[in-house]
Amino acid sequence: MKAWAWMLGGLTLWGLHFLGVYLIASVADVVATADDPAWRMAGLAFSAGCVLTGAVLGLLALRRLRGAEGQVSRFRREVAALGFGVAVVAMIWQALPTIIGH
Repeated sequence: MKAWAWMLGGLTLWGLHFLGVYLIASVADVVATADDPAWRMAGLAFSAGCVLTGAVLGLLALRRLRGAEGQVSRFRREVAALGFGVAVVAMIWQALPTIIGH
């Protein structure tokens, strides 16, 4: 179970980021307007925290990859590193509309 959690950690983080940004935008739309600068900054701060977490965990996965022994262990760590890399790129992509204001 621990190996699966590590391998799917990046994709899980990406999913939590999507839900968090959607929740922030939904609350902002009810309270004020979705393009209100304060709510946009809250969304950007949340995105920055998620991207930073993904980058740190991705670097940790790459570091663990160097010390991997055996094909199964190496594969698990490669999948984890790839998942965190995809998650970081995807979270930056999802934050772009907030940055550019659309």
